[in-house]
Amino acid sequence: MRRILAAFSVCAVLASCAAEPARDAAPLGVGRWHAEPSPTATPTRPVSPARAPDRVPPPQGRDAAVRSPLYAVPKVPRTSCRLPVVRAGSLASMRRYGNAFSACLDRVWAREFKAARTYFTPPRRVFVPRRVKDRECGTMPSRGADGTYCPESRAYYVLLERDDLSPDGTALVADLVAHEYAHHVQHMVNILDWEAEAAYGAKRAVQDVLSRRLELQATCLGGVALHLLREALPPWSRFQESYQGTLEARWVRDHGRSDTQSRWLERGFRSGRPKACDTWTVPVHAVT
Repeated sequence: MRRILAAFSVCAVLASCAAEPARDAAPLGVGRWHAEPSPTATPTRPVSPARAPDRVPPPQGRDAAVRSPLYAVPKVPRTSCRLPVVRAGSLASMRRYGNAFSACLDRVWAREFKAARTYFTPPRRVFVPRRVKDRECGTMPSRGADGTYCPESRAYYVLLERDDLSPDGTALVADLVAHEYAHHVQHMVNILDWEAEAAYGAKRAVQDVLSRRLELQATCLGGVALHLLREALPPWSRFQESYQGTLEARWVRDHGRSDTQSRWLERGFRSGRPKACDTWTVPVHAVT
């Protein structure tokens, strides 16, 4: 079975994603939040505050990362989730599993965003046996990765290889999906935009720290979701097994060491709250 850390990737910098995004090639413009249209108010009758929309746009810039409305959300109840059985060697059954688990994540994060009083739409998900082309981000998942999120198309792609097609592969796939879904969560609250803006033109060492903060937060948010869906998932020890061993230097540089990723996953899982996943204000040694 593949080491799961090699799967974590997000194309957050360029409109056209690549296997190794060149962070100094072009900036990703800070995204604008498009509020839902509201009826035109009668000129002589101002809109009452009681009738104001109950959703507000998330902050932008650095505040998106350090003052996310998700951090203020209290712990929500566990979410029910029914997952199909995976048959050994069956791509179709693992794809059904991935889609069903993604649907459960839709409910988890819809509740979190509702409690945060900010807008949310679920991502598209694509489970493939080989790499495919995304109109916005090119080859997906990115080369060398088993999962990649494309913010431009609001879709994440997961590569399902033969070795994963068994009941024993469900923990790896669920962890990977939860992580890539978390990148969509970061996109919806403008954290991806902030990381790309802060990294543009910065020195490589600064870019790497920002990337690790982004990736480790996604790992932690994935742990939050796994906590809320834990009754439907394999034992927690199965998820911890995915983080054993060492990683290639390139993954350590921009994703963090395997033991660091394991700690942030555990932190999210034990807490069950996005507040535990603020990787942006902790010391650098906590994200190495």
